[in-house]
Amino acid sequence: MAPIIVIGAGLAGLVAARTLQKAGKKVLVLEAKSNPGGRVQTRNINGFRIDHGFQVLFSAYPAVQRNLNLVDLELVPLPLSAVIVTALGRELIGDPVRDARSLLGTIRARSLSMADKARIAILVARLKTVPPWKLLIGQDESTESFLRRLGFSNRSLETFFRPFFGGILLDRTLSSSARLFRYYFRMLIDGPTVVPKGGIGVITQKLSEGLDILTKSPVRKYETDSKKIKVFTDNSVFEAESLIVATDPKEIKRLTGLRFTTEAVGATYLYYGSRINLDTQSRLILNADRGIINNALWSSNVNPELTPNGFHLLTVTTLGTKRSTDAKIDCEVRDELAAWYGDNSVDKLDLINVEHIPFAQFKQPPNFVNLLPGNNTHDPRVLIASERTSMSSLQGAMESGERAAAHLLGDTSGMSRVRGS
Repeated sequence: MAPIIVIGAGLAGLVAARTLQKAGKKVLVLEAKSNPGGRVQTRNINGFRIDHGFQVLFSAYPAVQRNLNLVDLELVPLPLSAVIVTALGRELIGDPVRDARSLLGTIRARSLSMADKARIAILVARLKTVPPWKLLIGQDESTESFLRRLGFSNRSLETFFRPFFGGILLDRTLSSSARLFRYYFRMLIDGPTVVPKGGIGVITQKLSEGLDILTKSPVRKYETDSKKIKVFTDNSVFEAESLIVATDPKEIKRLTGLRFTTEAVGATYLYYGSRINLDTQSRLILNADRGIINNALWSSNVNPELTPNGFHLLTVTTLGTKRSTDAKIDCEVRDELAAWYGDNSVDKLDLINVEHIPFAQFKQPPNFVNLLPGNNTHDPRVLIASERTSMSSLQGAMESGERAAAHLLGDTSGMSRVRGS
């Protein structure tokens, strides 16, 4: 029997392949790069485990719970709170139920007025009244419009919502879909935000186990006739009964002719090592002032296994793609960090890596769902699997992989599963 071929060993492709294999299908995965994982990667640089961008796992994602054994990942939870840095100093805001040490700081915090804190409590209660997937349907508007309509103050938007959800949606303007904001907020409520001890790449390592994956096998083209599909790499020709194209949008367009209308959103990440622990804080640090830094995390305070003995790791997120040289970006980041920690302390930081990710997410404005393609192509034997058929997240990539596999299996329940469920 000819196998089903999956082109691309990113998150969507791996989930599609595993779903098919569990159903008894013979599956071959062709990956252009030297290792599987796509954008969910962890690299070792001079003994530091560096994730591809700043990535965390929302453990409440339904697709995550279906496809991963969370115990096997050895997960470390992040505190459900954040430190807000302003020109006046630092404030601590969090969920005192799950982070008791944030209670006093949350009460005292000026970034959120007492009315804003009450509005958050009301919003949480409202979001919990319906299944999470229902938060992705209905009328849509921008996140900023939604928050202002609920009465949140301008100060709360500037000091908390913009930097916090700017880090999640890579959109500090809060112009992204309010549906998506509500869904992510619900995921934060329903389960801890976590990171694997071995880095985010452990997720795709686990999904790769037991699959037949050929790396360094870029696909040049495929051809179809009434009986079979031929897939051509540089060195081989493979025959398949069906095909799933689970690559980036440019490759999907090149191979299938399908065009995505959504735009890419980029970000730049800087990773610093230090022998001296400049900050004992394990919470996310949000920059409420205007500047290049959106948020930062002392990753080694959360997960010491990311660094060599005696070292500490700081991960800094800036929004947008490369606008200048790495040296200039580093200089700008250091200037802002100096305001936090002092010039002498910042001099002790060694730049380990700068990661420019032109496509970290795709733009998700209000009603973006109306522009989403399905998994189908012109040929019923050829499917696509990509977060761009759903939402830009681990949930979106996984559920797209599941749905593509369901089409090939004739699994009506899998094909009809709604977004976010």
